[in-house]
Amino acid sequence: MKLDLIPQPQYVRLLSEDGDDHRPPLPAPLAGMRVKLLMPQSDDRLLRLARELFGETQVAAETSPGTYALLSEGLPLRRAAVERLDGHHDGYVLHIGDGGLSLHAREATGLYYGLKTLLQLMRRYAPLPAVEIADWADLPLRSDYLDLRTVYPAFPNLLKYIAEMSDYKLNTLVVEYEDKLPFGRHAFLRHPELAMTEAEHALLLRTCRDHYIEVIPKQQSFGHLEFILKHPAYIALRETPDSVGELCPHRPGAYEMMAGILEDVAALHPDSRYLHMGCDEVWSLGECPDCRASGMTREASFIAFVNRLAARVRELGKRPMIWHDMLMHASHEELSALDPEVTVVVWIYGGHRMKRDALDMIGKLRRAGLSVIGASSVRCWDDEGDQNYPVIRNRVANIMRWTELAEIEQLPGVIGTNWSAPFALGSPYGLFETSRYPAFFSADQCWNRRADPETYLARFLSQYHGMDDAASAADGYEIGDYYQLVPELLPDIALNRPVAELIAAMIQYEMPAKRRLPLYTFLFRGELYPGEEVLTSLKDKHRTGYAALEAAQIAMRQAIEPLLPPAMAELFIASRFYRFGLYEEKLQAIVSAAEAASGERRRLDDPEEGARHA
Repeated sequence: MKLDLIPQPQYVRLLSEDGDDHRPPLPAPLAGMRVKLLMPQSDDRLLRLARELFGETQVAAETSPGTYALLSEGLPLRRAAVERLDGHHDGYVLHIGDGGLSLHAREATGLYYGLKTLLQLMRRYAPLPAVEIADWADLPLRSDYLDLRTVYPAFPNLLKYIAEMSDYKLNTLVVEYEDKLPFGRHAFLRHPELAMTEAEHALLLRTCRDHYIEVIPKQQSFGHLEFILKHPAYIALRETPDSVGELCPHRPGAYEMMAGILEDVAALHPDSRYLHMGCDEVWSLGECPDCRASGMTREASFIAFVNRLAARVRELGKRPMIWHDMLMHASHEELSALDPEVTVVVWIYGGHRMKRDALDMIGKLRRAGLSVIGASSVRCWDDEGDQNYPVIRNRVANIMRWTELAEIEQLPGVIGTNWSAPFALGSPYGLFETSRYPAFFSADQCWNRRADPETYLARFLSQYHGMDDAASAADGYEIGDYYQLVPELLPDIALNRPVAELIAAMIQYEMPAKRRLPLYTFLFRGELYPGEEVLTSLKDKHRTGYAALEAAQIAMRQAIEPLLPPAMAELFIASRFYRFGLYEEKLQAIVSAAEAASGERRRLDDPEEGARHA
C-alpha cells in the first residue's frame, strides 16, 4: 500500500506491513478522541487546527523546550522522535497505531504540517492506516505567486485558496497587486471597481498568517508600471513617450514618486520581511536624452536607481528583492556596486540552456556577494499567449530543474511564479484555478526533492479531486496528461469539481478554436481563390465550427461565472471569442463580394437577366 499524499513524505513505514508488527489501524473520523497539545509557546493556530480535527483539545500545562507535540490519551512524549528532526526545516514525526496517535515537532510549523498530513490521511483513508511518518522540508521557502493584473479569483475563492496552499505545505505567497492594493497616500492608483478594500486586504493578510504563509508584497518599481505611468501627473516620467510601463531613473521626480509608493506598500504589510521591487524587463532603459546625458551604462543606471530604492525599503524595515534579468549583462564591477542587502531572484522558465544559464547567473551574482533565490514558473508565456491552462510538460520540466538547482546550489527556496497574462495590457492566460496542478507539483518537489513525479498524477487525482480509484485512472498515463484526461474523468471527480468543469470547458472551446480545422486557418482561400467550391466549403466550416464555438461559449460562461467578478468574466470571454467575430465578419464580406461578382457575371452573360436588373 502506498499513501496518496502531497507532498510525498520523506520517510514512511506502514506498521501493519512491517514484519511481525501488525498494529491495528485507527478508526476515522477522529472527532472525540481525547488528545493533549504541548506548546512551548502558545499558538492559537495550532489549537484551532487541532480542535478542527479532534473537537475538544486539552492544552497541557507542562511544556518541554524545543518540543511541540500532540498526544492521544495515555501516550508519552517521545524525545527520540524529536531528535530525528535535528537539522531539518518544518519537520514532524507522526505515529498512528495501537488505538492512538502521536505527533512530535521542534517548531510550531512542523506540528502544523504534521496535522495537515493527518488531515490528508483522514480525507482518503478510513480507517486510518497504522503508519509512522518522519517528514521535513528540503527548502525553507516554498512559494506560490498571486498575479492580480488581469483576471484572478473572486475574493472568497482567493481566501479559500490561501488555506488550501497550506494543505500542500506551501509557506510563502508573493502577491503582485498592481492597482488592486488599497493604497493610502496614493489612493488614486486604486482600481475604481476591483481594488481590495482595507478590510479585505487585512483579511487576506490575516488568512495568510492563520495558515503560516508569509506574504511578500510585489511592487513593480522600474518597468511594468503601466498602471502608474498612465496617470497624467506621471506621464513625463516615462523613459520615452511610447514606453508606457518604463520609468526613466534620471528624470527629476522619478525616485520620489517610486519611493513614496513603496512606503505605501510597506505600511500595508507590517509583518512582511521582504518587499519585492520587481525591476524586470525595463526594455527601453537608456534610450531617452536624460539617460544618454548621464554618461552611465544601461546597467550602471539600473543599479544606481535600484540602490536608491533599496535603501529606502531597508529604512522601512524590509529586505528588498528584485528580478535578475536586467543584471544579465552587468560587469563584475557593476554588480559589485549593487546593495548587498538586495536578494536577487533568478527567473528562467525554459529553453535548452535553462540549467546552464541559471548556474552561470547564480555564480555571477554570488561572486559579487549577492544573495540568490530561484524562480520557476507554474504558468507563463510558453510561446502561447492565449493558453487556457499551463503548458504542463514545460512547467513540470522547469519546476524539476529548479528544485534540483536549489539542492545543488543550496538556495533557500524557489518561487513558483504564476502569471495571469504576458503583461498588464496583454490577453489573459487561463484562469488561476487551472494552475493548481503544477502549483502543487511545485509544492511536492520543493518539500521533498525525491518525491516521485511518476506517481504525482495519481496522487493529485486522489487528494485534490477525491477519486476513489485514482491509481487505475492514472494507469498508463504520464504526468503531462492531466488536462486532456479531465473531461473523461469528470463523472468520477468528487472534490474541486468547479476546477474540473472549468478545464473541461476550456478543452471544449479548444476543439473548434484550435484543433478541428478552425475557420481562420483557410479563410485566405476565399480571399484569393473565390471559386464556388471554396466558398461552399467555407460556409460549411462556418456552420459547424461556429455552432461548436457557441456551445463552448455557453459552457465557458457557466464554468467561470462562480469564479470571477462579472467584469473580469466579460474580459475573459472577449479575449477568447473576439477574434472569431472578426473572422466571421471577414467571411461574410468575402461571401457577399463573391455573390455580387457572380451576379454581375450572370448579367453580362445573359442580356435578359441584365435587362431585368436594369
